[in-house]
Amino acid sequence: MNCNKFILVLVYLFVIIGKLIGQSLASVSRPEIIGDHFDTIRYINSNAKEDFHLVKTTLYKRVEKMPVFAGCETDLDPEECSKKRLIDLLYNHIKYPVDAKKQRIQGVVYAKYVVRTDGSLTGIRIERGIGGGCDEEVLQFINQLPKYIPGYQDGKAVPVQITLPVKFKLMK
Repeated sequence: MNCNKFILVLVYLFVIIGKLIGQSLASVSRPEIIGDHFDTIRYINSNAKEDFHLVKTTLYKRVEKMPVFAGCETDLDPEECSKKRLIDLLYNHIKYPVDAKKQRIQGVVYAKYVVRTDGSLTGIRIERGIGGGCDEEVLQFINQLPKYIPGYQDGKAVPVQITLPVKFKLMK
């Protein structure tokens, strides 16, 4: 290989490596903002009447520190620990609905929910369902999840949207 080709190959490799490093750094350092999230705050005023207010906050999809389950925050990889806990909870609590078995319904239910700044969940919904009781089973599961340790961006707790795909597959 002559000197010009060798230099060209090196430059090409540096460009490729630079792009890869740039992409990975960009994905780590930049939060991914979804948009605004509205929460209804209920309180009772001095006249013993209920009052409701909408509170608008920025909703994130990816932050510096993602929400994790209690006990995972001290793990070497808190996100991975939290994913394993979630999978364990799924295996132990999700039951294949009888109607779905009878109708041989299979597929993936996509659910979304928001982890608030206090670690509680809100905005729980099915983004894409498959029916047969599978959607309801996933909603019930999410509603029973323990509180999270909230996600953080720039040292502040922020609401983070989580997407949870749950696969229902019949054994032959």
